[in-house]
Amino acid sequence: MRRLSRITGIFLILIMLWISAAAIVNADVWEFGSDGPGKNPFTPRGYLVDTEKGQHWLSSTYDNSGFYVRYSGVRNGVDYLEAKKSDGSNYTFYAMTDRNPWPKDSSRVGYGQKFLFAYKNGRRISDFNDYVQTPATRGDKVDPSGQGTCYVFKIEGFELEPGCLYEFGFLRGMQANNGITLVLAEDKNGNPIGYIQETDEGLTSEERSKYMDERYDEYEFISSWYKNENGSGYTVNTVPMRFTLQTYADMTEWEKAADKAQAWLDSVTEKDFTSGKYKRSNVEQLRILLTSLNKKAKDEVRFKLQPAANASIKSMKNELNAMLQKAQSDKPEPADISSLEAKLKEAKALYAKTSVNVGIDIGQYGQIEVENLKEEIDKASKMDKYYPQNVLNEEVEALDYAMTEVLASKVMEEMLVFYDKVTGIYVVAPVDSLPEDAKLFVRVMGTETDDYKSMEDNLSEKETEAVYYRIQFYQGDRKIQPTKNVEVQMPVPDIISEKGSTVYSADAKGNLRKMNSAKANGMHFFRTEKLSAFVLAGSTASEEEKAEARGKRMRELMAQKKQEQAENKETRLEKDKKKKEEFKDPLNKLLKRNANTATFSNDVRKETDPVVLIFVAVLLAIAAIVLGTRGIMDIRRDRKR
Repeated sequence: MRRLSRITGIFLILIMLWISAAAIVNADVWEFGSDGPGKNPFTPRGYLVDTEKGQHWLSSTYDNSGFYVRYSGVRNGVDYLEAKKSDGSNYTFYAMTDRNPWPKDSSRVGYGQKFLFAYKNGRRISDFNDYVQTPATRGDKVDPSGQGTCYVFKIEGFELEPGCLYEFGFLRGMQANNGITLVLAEDKNGNPIGYIQETDEGLTSEERSKYMDERYDEYEFISSWYKNENGSGYTVNTVPMRFTLQTYADMTEWEKAADKAQAWLDSVTEKDFTSGKYKRSNVEQLRILLTSLNKKAKDEVRFKLQPAANASIKSMKNELNAMLQKAQSDKPEPADISSLEAKLKEAKALYAKTSVNVGIDIGQYGQIEVENLKEEIDKASKMDKYYPQNVLNEEVEALDYAMTEVLASKVMEEMLVFYDKVTGIYVVAPVDSLPEDAKLFVRVMGTETDDYKSMEDNLSEKETEAVYYRIQFYQGDRKIQPTKNVEVQMPVPDIISEKGSTVYSADAKGNLRKMNSAKANGMHFFRTEKLSAFVLAGSTASEEEKAEARGKRMRELMAQKKQEQAENKETRLEKDKKKKEEFKDPLNKLLKRNANTATFSNDVRKETDPVVLIFVAVLLAIAAIVLGTRGIMDIRRDRKR
């Protein structure tokens, strides 16, 4: 019995030692899921950059700017920057964390280390930390999350180069002032159990060794973790955590070549064409090519890394210079322009006839088709015998097609017109395409709505102004669609230049599809099978264009007012005429006083003199009196007998 007690005591002592040892190991580890004073982890939030348009997070697959860090799986923040600001100065960057990353005293591991890194085109920037200011400071003024919890390392003097990809990050050796590092501790089986945490007693030898071995490794974001079923440690999922931006490629060499070609184009006059000095078609092809290559440079080449951009620029310059040389050469043999001249004459005659009979009434022609014909006429009028024969032939076909469209647009059925007085939008629909109680509803989407912002991202840089409409028909409280094509007439707002305006349809994600529309008198006209979301976009109108639009609107209002006045005058004349027709002269009144109950047809009233009728009536009255008196006398005579 005594022996058994001794064994039991030894066993209990061993258990207590094991528990004590386990407690000592875990004392220096911040375990997942634990909390309390000093137990909260600290997290690198990312990198910020000061741009001329404000402060932006660098692009990342994480959204670390809010109160909670989360793995979003999509890129966010700034993606591309010019290598320098417009004044030639460098940008200021900030590396941000949610806790003060500096230890309280110099005895701790990592004191004085910045633990930041950067790469350029995949190669480590060795002197990056030379630009980092220390110590880190509170960043309330540079924290776009609005939480006021960020500390920042300010990075100044760091110079970006054009056409380069930069990647920024944090190293695991960084420590918060509560002693927590970014190095993950492990249990005896090698399973991560939490972050290493310094205590007053310091790190264990195993933790210190692990920290020293991994402190210059990249920190990875913990996207998820959960405790293993067997209770031995945790399963931790980490993902790379780099913050990136790319600088636009240097396009100076292309801009020089493009400016040279544009200067020559600007020097060419109409006299140069008529005299045969230059071939108009070659000059036009140069102009088209320059526009196309400028668009390619802006939308594609400048987004490449510099070596790839340089190769594209070289190819574009060769293509442009070859076309410039061709445009500067002598004119070729003239082409046969007789077919174009004949078709152009026919088209002009049709336009003159139909342009004065545009509308929605039966027998009138469609506004869209007539305006499209005018555009083709203007295009064909600029062509001469020095254009390539195939281009001239194609324009003959285009004119013929436009004429056919005009003739086919003749209104053959009754149309309904719907008008929204707030936006000025008209919708013209066939009478049998909508129910009788259909109502038009137009909504203007505000610039702060998600729909508008999604759409705005898909506009070109030239389209600085846009109006977003939702156009819909309702029957009661139910949305309906017309069963036939309808025509939409959309006014161009004063703030948008009519010349450069375009109408798009927009889907739920803000993607834009250009509508085939015609422009005339401050309106866009287009046909559609389905009414949904539409965007009218364009460049900002100049002050002259705004004044012209206001003047045009005032003239239209005055014309409308004059028309209303004319209609009111015509209405008054009709009323006066009606009063005259209802007027009864005194002779008619006299007949009424005599209680004449005789009725006359219109014919009688028109063909018989009223005086004669009165005379006859008087004779009849006298005769009646005479006959009555005679009757009374006869009655008295009979009584005496």
